[in-house]
Amino acid sequence: MMNAFHTLRTRGENFSMYRFELLTMMLSALEWKKHNGRIKLVTDRRGAEYLKQFELEKIYDEIDVSLDEIDALGIDENIFWAGAKLFALSRQQCPCVMLDLDFIVWRPLDFSPYRNDVAVIHFERVGNEIYPPSEHFRFKNNFRLPPSLDWTVEACNTAFAYFGARDFVNRYCNFAFDFMRAADGDGLPYMVFVEQRWLAMCARLMGRSVHEMSSLNDLFGGRQKYFTHIWGAKQKLRDDPIAADKFCADCILSPSLA
Repeated sequence: MMNAFHTLRTRGENFSMYRFELLTMMLSALEWKKHNGRIKLVTDRRGAEYLKQFELEKIYDEIDVSLDEIDALGIDENIFWAGAKLFALSRQQCPCVMLDLDFIVWRPLDFSPYRNDVAVIHFERVGNEIYPPSEHFRFKNNFRLPPSLDWTVEACNTAFAYFGARDFVNRYCNFAFDFMRAADGDGLPYMVFVEQRWLAMCARLMGRSVHEMSSLNDLFGGRQKYFTHIWGAKQKLRDDPIAADKFCADCILSPSLA
């Protein structure tokens, strides 16, 4: 069995979640508990209070409000919106799984082949506008990217990620925090570099393998039955109430919510 965690960061005065987001989060947590082990929610106090309105704290084995401490990192969460997820990871015991709220695992998984390595849901191609070359990035306070980074390795999508060893998590997160504090630019390439491209580079530097659990084509092409990731559909569900209602009805019919 494997421990997993969700991360819920609340920002702004009027935090709320769509109904389809709450149902997906519920399915993600309940299906993980059903097939693979314990799951905790790492959030802030407002996030914990928000979920209590719907009695959703009961779906987790533990509620951790340590995200109240993230301000001490000194990062701009408007740019690094996944910084809370890395902060949560930095506090976990290994091995563990970092699981996005919109990612559902429907079946038992075998983590024994991964040992002290890393496993991610799929790789992503680099050398494009999302994953640009090193010259794109600007920093303050004399921060420099290490010259030993391998810019040819594919990035790692971290909607689902397994971390087998504490030393790897320490190096991955500590460099990520330094990068976020020193960044002198904005835009998506900064966030996905520190969360997803640096992950692959860090593994290469430490001599750790990164395993791909699915592929982008299989994940979104319906050729596998283990995972559902609704990230690509969320904007449509926000914009189309009919589609959102149908999605929610389908979720409610799941045995885990019945």
